[in-house]
Amino acid sequence: MARKKKHEEHGAGERWAVPYADFLSLLLALFIALFAISTIDKKKLASFVEAISAAFSFKPISTSAPPSIIEGVGVKQKREDAKKKIKERVQQIIKKLNLEGKVSVEIIPIGVRIRILDYILFPSCSTEINQEYKELLNGIAEVIKEAKLPVEVEGHTDDIPPGPTCSYPSNWELSASRAAAVVRYLITAGNLPPYLFSAVGYADTKPISPNNSEVGRRLNRRIEINLITGTDKEAELKEKADFIYKENSEEKNEKQKTTNESER
Repeated sequence: MARKKKHEEHGAGERWAVPYADFLSLLLALFIALFAISTIDKKKLASFVEAISAAFSFKPISTSAPPSIIEGVGVKQKREDAKKKIKERVQQIIKKLNLEGKVSVEIIPIGVRIRILDYILFPSCSTEINQEYKELLNGIAEVIKEAKLPVEVEGHTDDIPPGPTCSYPSNWELSASRAAAVVRYLITAGNLPPYLFSAVGYADTKPISPNNSEVGRRLNRRIEINLITGTDKEAELKEKADFIYKENSEEKNEKQKTTNESER
């Protein structure tokens, strides 16, 4: 009886081995993930996987193509390089047209932002683009065409409401209409697909300078052209663009089919 009791205690004591083994497996998976994140050397990765497989009798993992996490690191670097290239291109355009101080470009988390003070684009309380600055938008349209990225155009104003002679009742309509005017021009100038664009008006809700002086208000009256890349927003906008393109194609095909049938 004593031996039997001792045997039962021994069996119960070994129950820790199962959760411990699970813990080691999870720990191993963590180290593999950390290793994958830290390097993109395919040869080292293949050697590491083979060594782990041999040591723990795992089923060999195919290393003919890098894991998605490795691809993600590579894609991220490509996006950062693309952002720098876009910024350099726009800077060249700004310098060529002597627009330093009126137009700026910067890399931001969602992509690349081109900021244009609106007084060089539009007359007061108007959405008609000034002829002398259309060359700037022509250059930006070419950059967008090469980048093949979704674009968001934002309209911003200061906190002074439009005057009684203005055809826009508030800064909301004015800022949105100016953003739409820029989108319309970029699409036409660059022969760009409309479904990659969106326009939004923020009125005076996102100032970049205090509205307590003419200098501050002038800085707040601006157009921002954002080329979206490197975030979930890029995938979201591209998915939306693909959906719209598919709908437009199906509608076009349906119209063509109806036309052909009517001609018969």
